[in-house]
Amino acid sequence: MGLGAEEYAFNSDGACPKCSGTGLMRDVDLTKLAPDETKTLEEGAVSAWNMMGLSSMYYVAKELGVRIDVPYKDLTDEEKDIIFYGEEVAKDIIIPANGKAFELNFKYKNAIDAVKTALNNAKSEKGLKKINKFLTTKTCDECNGSRLNKKANSTLLGNINLEYATKMTLEKLVEWLPKTIRTLPPEVHEMAIHIEEEFMDNANALLDLGLGYISLDRPSSTLSTGELQRVQLARTVRNHTTGVLYVLDEPSIGLHPANVDGLIKLLQQLIEDGNSVILVDHDTQILETADYMIEIGPKSGADGGNIIAQGTIPEIIENNNSQIGAYLDKTEDVIVRNKTSKENLFENGCITLSTDEIHTVKPMTMEIPKGKMTVITGVSGSGKTTSILEGLYPAIKNIIDNTPLPSHVKSIDTSGIEKINLIDATPIGKNVRSTLVTYSGILTNLRKLYASLDESKQHEYNLKDYSYNTGKLRCDNCNGTGQISMDVQFT
Repeated sequence: MGLGAEEYAFNSDGACPKCSGTGLMRDVDLTKLAPDETKTLEEGAVSAWNMMGLSSMYYVAKELGVRIDVPYKDLTDEEKDIIFYGEEVAKDIIIPANGKAFELNFKYKNAIDAVKTALNNAKSEKGLKKINKFLTTKTCDECNGSRLNKKANSTLLGNINLEYATKMTLEKLVEWLPKTIRTLPPEVHEMAIHIEEEFMDNANALLDLGLGYISLDRPSSTLSTGELQRVQLARTVRNHTTGVLYVLDEPSIGLHPANVDGLIKLLQQLIEDGNSVILVDHDTQILETADYMIEIGPKSGADGGNIIAQGTIPEIIENNNSQIGAYLDKTEDVIVRNKTSKENLFENGCITLSTDEIHTVKPMTMEIPKGKMTVITGVSGSGKTTSILEGLYPAIKNIIDNTPLPSHVKSIDTSGIEKINLIDATPIGKNVRSTLVTYSGILTNLRKLYASLDESKQHEYNLKDYSYNTGKLRCDNCNGTGQISMDVQFT
């Protein structure tokens, strides 16, 4: 009897037993255990021991034959093997402290076991974060990253298994599937046709949005912002509905102009099927296809919130109150900065990055002029974010932090860059009391101002007292959070 659908699912019975269906394994990264090879063991070369509360372990290593007064890079392979793989044996050691010497019987724990023990004992996010510095994620060696167990991969369709089929790009898969189904026995052919039709409905929505290059085994965490939004949009509209109101909040974010055409086509299909669409957006390429527009303004915040124009696109263009109208008919000049001449482009130096393959990004060498504004562009999914956030940024940061380069970075010349800041959409708030004024630094200035008032001095209030994190002036009822939680019991 054949396998059921659940037995082919990596999040169910088809999961690889070793990686639990993730396709990945966490293991100790040897390059991170002793990142600064110029240090001696006495100077704390083995970071894993230092951070795991085993800073005196090098005394035991000395008893096992490891030199502790020479740079780590000059140690022999045998000595490094003892540091990483040495057996757990007890040794009598002498530890000097405060002018005295203490004799202890100390059990040796190599650097790898120190990390693994700490990982098994970690009970908080803070503890895990500290340990993650010494870990790396690698492909599962049992399923080779397919996430599936051997039983699920034993079934062949068109002479290939499920692992190979999911490694295909969507474009190749939609070519392969119909040809393969035509070769199936008559008794399963009708059922296979129905499955193919359902698959093609889903696939066509993704193809219309320009996602044919993505393989089916691509982890969602590696999708760019534009790719992820289009996948979500395709999933939402793949069913042919009628009479439904669709509300889309800025679907063009992250989309290249070439990809916007596919988005417009999909929106038009929804309308042709008898649905209504409300679109919140700024992209004039999309706005000019609208049947009706409502413009809110004239400014943001307290100076906004009013309807300043509404009507068809021609009516919006003719409306003197409209701020978008001039951009729709291309009469408004777009303000641009004065650009550097080609001759002076690299006058301040050049950042050169050379990488191996990263996801869909092929091996490349990238040159970026220093002291200028460089834009990385391309159609959605072309590799812009991957190249920068998984190539350039971690490479420069590792150089600054004096840690090894990511494995896919072959070389980088930072041209003297000493600091790098990443500004992205990651939420900045970790503390429940954090607000815009705390992160911007404005609150510090306000606290100083209030603390300098005569009334504050009379009550002996200082700068710390005006903090709603720890200050004595914070609200006692909510402890400075601005909110209270109540337990509700239902009977």
